[in-house]
Amino acid sequence: MPDMNDDLLQLKNRIEKSVYRILISETDEDQDRLWLMEHISDDRLKKLLPRLSVSSLHVLDVINTHEGIKGIDIARDMEITKGAVSKITRKLLDQGLIRKTQLPDNLKEIYFSVTPLGAELAELHRVFHQEKDQKAMELLTSFDEASLEIVADFLEKLASLQ
Repeated sequence: MPDMNDDLLQLKNRIEKSVYRILISETDEDQDRLWLMEHISDDRLKKLLPRLSVSSLHVLDVINTHEGIKGIDIARDMEITKGAVSKITRKLLDQGLIRKTQLPDNLKEIYFSVTPLGAELAELHRVFHQEKDQKAMELLTSFDEASLEIVADFLEKLASLQ
């Protein structure tokens, strides 16, 4: 009979390999880019896409969802630094995907909104995520709720070890 520690070690190794594969696929921008390139009809967007990071696409999505949002609110929503938001919004402004406005009586606060070109890209990116989410939901429905609760509990505890 195999030793219990050997079985646990094998399970640990399977889990680590799977988590690693998930992390690698989540950071693989090529998958996102390929899908977007196949679905973009506007030549201007096809030229811009190689210069955009996945973070830029997500910031664009937040701005599209919350028209007239401030940088601090983008940072809070995405759980990234204000500096990262400043850097990304500067690039999105330069590429004509967003615009900024200020109130005449408060020039300190900057509000961001999407341009028509930015809205088109944000919508396409949203559709990409809808397709990924649909595939994930199909997988999830093949498991019972109790099993999924165990997996979710395990992953939350695993994440808290870090």
